[in-house]
Amino acid sequence: MCQDQIILTQTPVESDFAAALDERRAERFIAALPGARAAILARLRRAFAIEPLPQVSVDPVEYSHPVDLLTALRWPGSESLITEVAHSVAGLALSRTTSPLTTPFPLRTLEEHEQSVVDGHPLHPCCRNRTGFTAADHLAYGPEHRPVVPLRLHSAAQHVVFGDWPDELRDGGRILLPVHPWQADRLNVPSAGTLDARPLMALRTLSAGAWHVKTTLSAQITSAVRDISGGSIATATTVSDFLDAAVEGIELQHNRASAAVLTDGEPDRRLGVILRDKPVPREGETLLPLAALTAGDPPPIRALGDPFEWLAEFCALAVPPLMTLLARGVALEAHEQNLLVGLVHGRPRRLIYRDLADIRVSPRADLPGRLHASPDALRAKTFATFFSTAVTGLVGALDAPDAELWQVVAATVPDTPDRHALLHDPLPAKPLTLMRLDPRTTQWAYLPNPFRS
Repeated sequence: MCQDQIILTQTPVESDFAAALDERRAERFIAALPGARAAILARLRRAFAIEPLPQVSVDPVEYSHPVDLLTALRWPGSESLITEVAHSVAGLALSRTTSPLTTPFPLRTLEEHEQSVVDGHPLHPCCRNRTGFTAADHLAYGPEHRPVVPLRLHSAAQHVVFGDWPDELRDGGRILLPVHPWQADRLNVPSAGTLDARPLMALRTLSAGAWHVKTTLSAQITSAVRDISGGSIATATTVSDFLDAAVEGIELQHNRASAAVLTDGEPDRRLGVILRDKPVPREGETLLPLAALTAGDPPPIRALGDPFEWLAEFCALAVPPLMTLLARGVALEAHEQNLLVGLVHGRPRRLIYRDLADIRVSPRADLPGRLHASPDALRAKTFATFFSTAVTGLVGALDAPDAELWQVVAATVPDTPDRHALLHDPLPAKPLTLMRLDPRTTQWAYLPNPFRS
C-alpha cells in the first residue's frame, strides 16, 4: 500500500486494515472510510437525541470522525466505547468493499439474503465492531464477504448434551462439536475434521447442511462477547419447547439440541453450541430476514408493490401474535435479524422467529430466573425490538408518508391490555450507545409516539 493511502487513515485500526489488504481492496477500503465515518456519526447523533447519555458538551457537527467526537466528550469510562467505535468504522468500510450480489432478489437463497446486509445493525454505532478481528478475519468470517467457513469438529470426550444431538455429529461415545475456527485457533482445540458452513447475519451462527449452528466466539461483536453460558446450553431446548406451546401465528426456528465441552465438570462457555433446524422455503417462496428488505439503496422492499398493502399484510401476520403473547406474559426479541419473512410473489405470507435466548417471561417455575421480567420490562422489550426497531425500519424504507404508514400499523393492533400504551405513550427503544458506555444500565431510550403524529 502506498504512503498516500496511509495518510488517509485516521486511527490505528484503519491503518492496520489498509496495510493488510491487497492493493485493489485497500483502494476501495480507503474510498469507503469517509462514508463509514459519516454513518457511525449519524448513529451517534441519533443516540444523543434519544438516549439518557451524559451531557454532550461539544458540537457534533464540528467532527468528521466519531472517535474524535467521543474523545472530545471526555465521558467517564468511554475508553472501551471509543475502541469499539474505531473498529466499527474500519469494519464498516471494509464491509463496503465487498462485491454486490448478482443473483436476482427472488431467486436468492436464505444464506444469500442473510449476507446481503452489508452495513449490519442500522442503528448501532458499533454495527461492524468485531474487536479482536483483523482485516483478514473480517474477510474470512464476515457474512457480508460471503465466505465458506470450515467449522472444526472437535471430538469431545467430556461433554454435556441436551436435546436430539444428530448421529452425524457423533464419534462413538464422543460428540463432534462444531467449533468456529477463530475460536479453535485461540484455544488450541484439536480437530477431527471440518464442516463447511456459511455465516448468517449473526456471524457466529452459520448454515451447515440441515442445521443452523450457533457457535461460541469470545470476541466483542456489536454489543457483547459471544460466548454461550452454561445456563443457556442447559435450557436451550426447554425454552424452545415452551415457546412451541405458547406462540401462535408465528412459526419458530426450534433449538434442536445444545452441547458444550465440560471443563472442571462444568459447561465451558467458550466451547458450546446450539443446533437449530434450518428453515426450508416452501414452493414458490423466498425466505429472508426482515433486515434484508430494508438494506441497500434503494431498499429491496420498494420493489415489492403497494407500500400500504405490503405493510398491512406484514403487520397482520406479526402484530396480533406479538401483542397477544405480551398479554400472556411473554416478550420476544422480534427485531429485523430475528424475524424471517416468507414472500410469495413479493408479498408476506408467513413469519418465523429465531434466536430464542433473549425472550423474557413473567416469572414461571419451569423457566430459568434469568428470563423473568416485570410487566413493564416485558412491554418495553416487545415495543423496543418490534415497533421501535423493526417496524420503524420498514416505515422508513417504504416510499410513502410515515404518518399514513403508521396508521396502517395501528389498524392491526388488537384490543389487548397493552394497546393504549402502544398507541399513546412514548415508545421505548434500546439505548444502544449507553449500553456500551455502561453495560449494566437498566435505562431505556424513548421515541415520540409515531401513532400520534
